[in-house]
Amino acid sequence: MAESAKLIDANVAQDLARLALDLPHDKKFRGKFGKLIKEAKPDSPHAAAFPDVEIEDKFETFRAEQEAKELKRQQDAVLSRMNAQRAALLTGGEDESGPKYGEEDVKKIEALMQQKGITDYEDGRILYAATLPPENPKPNPDLPKHGATWEFPEWGKFGKDPTRAAREVAHDVISEFQRKRA
Repeated sequence: MAESAKLIDANVAQDLARLALDLPHDKKFRGKFGKLIKEAKPDSPHAAAFPDVEIEDKFETFRAEQEAKELKRQQDAVLSRMNAQRAALLTGGEDESGPKYGEEDVKKIEALMQQKGITDYEDGRILYAATLPPENPKPNPDLPKHGATWEFPEWGKFGKDPTRAAREVAHDVISEFQRKRA
């Protein structure tokens, strides 16, 4: 110790002593200074002067453990939700009335979800379905061409009472739409 004292100028040593008096009173440096003293001289009375630093360390450790537990709980909840959604894609949902996908399609949905940063399988399914080409890309050849003539259906019925005939046809069309939707 005597040799190290010779390495420092007396004025610098006084400045360092004043600094050592100030650091334990600064909230920003008290913990670091206390840990340094405990490490350098663990059995000294100076090390015993920092019990609050040890308590603060224990509190920080406890808080970090609680945050890790909460993060783990949230991760488990998200994973559970995603597994249930994945199973619903394979089975068609709880009542099995929803759309069903095979394992290959589910893997493609998952790849798309990963590419787009999506964590919801329903959103991934909708996006995947939107990217699929139409089943029949060619137009129906039975559709009338532009400029084709069209004959008025049921001319006799419309000729006698056009209002009544129009209402009946409208009700028939609405009923057909409702049947197809159900």
